[in-house]
Amino acid sequence: MNRMLQNREIGFLVFVFAVGTVFGICGNAVAQSGSFYVGASAGVERANFNYAKTVDNSDVPNDYLQSGNIYHSSDSASETGFGSGLLAGYRLNLDPGGTLYLSAEIDGRLHGGTTSGTLPGDGQSQGRNQYGENWPDEWSVERKSSYGVILMLGVNPPFLVSLLGPGPGIYALGGLRRVDAELKVDYNGCLNPRELCGSSEFDSGTDSHDEAFYGWTVGGGLEKMIGDKIGIRGEVRHTQYGKETRGTFSEEDVKVPISLDGSETDFSLGVVLYF
Repeated sequence: MNRMLQNREIGFLVFVFAVGTVFGICGNAVAQSGSFYVGASAGVERANFNYAKTVDNSDVPNDYLQSGNIYHSSDSASETGFGSGLLAGYRLNLDPGGTLYLSAEIDGRLHGGTTSGTLPGDGQSQGRNQYGENWPDEWSVERKSSYGVILMLGVNPPFLVSLLGPGPGIYALGGLRRVDAELKVDYNGCLNPRELCGSSEFDSGTDSHDEAFYGWTVGGGLEKMIGDKIGIRGEVRHTQYGKETRGTFSEEDVKVPISLDGSETDFSLGVVLYF
C-alpha cells in the first residue's frame, strides 16, 4: 500500500511539473509569432490490462488447510471503446514562414468501455477456491476519465502541399497522462481456514478499488488547415500506464497483494480553432 501511494505521489508531482512547463512555454511565447487554440476530438480506443494476484500463506499456522504456500495467478484482457474530449494549447511558429512549429497542449477526455477477464486461479483443490488458495476471480477495469499535457513538434513539408493542397502538416507528440479508473473483482470462495467448504458454503462478493494511472504518451498526427482559423486533425496515440499495486486482504497471516497495469492505443479525429 505504501508503495502504491508513493507511486501516485511521484506521478502527481511530475504531472504538476509538466503542467507548469506547458503554461510557462505558453506565457513566454505570447509575444512571439504564434496562436492560442481550443478544440474537440473523438475516437476509437483499444485498452489492454494485466491483472495479477498473489496469495501468500508462508506465515500461516500449521493447523490451517494451507500453510507455507505462495500461489500466483495473472490474466490479461483487451477491449475496444470510445473516447471524446476537449483540448487547449498554444502553437509557436519556429521560423518566419511557419513551416516548423512547436505546440504545448492540455486536454481532458471521457472514456467508454470496460475491459474484463477471468483470473485462472491457483491452488490444490479442483476449483482453486478453498481458503488460502488463489481464487479464480472475475475482474474488470472501467476507464472513466483522463487528462494530460503534451508537446508537439510539427512541420509543413512541401510534398504534403502538392498532395493535399495548402495548409497540411504532420507532427510528433509526447507527454504525460493521468487515467482515473475503477477495478472491480467478483469473488466466490471459502473463508473457513480449517475445513473444506462445499459449494453451498462459499462466500461471494465484489471488491471495488479506485485506481489512478500515470503514464507516458507518444504519437503523431496530420493536421489540415481549412482557411486561416480551423484545423482538422487525424491522430494516433499510445499511452503506457505505470503499474499500480495494493494489498487487498490480510487476515490470520494470509497476505493477498494485487497489481494492475496496462496501456491504450487510440485513433481520433479532431477540430481545432485558432485565435
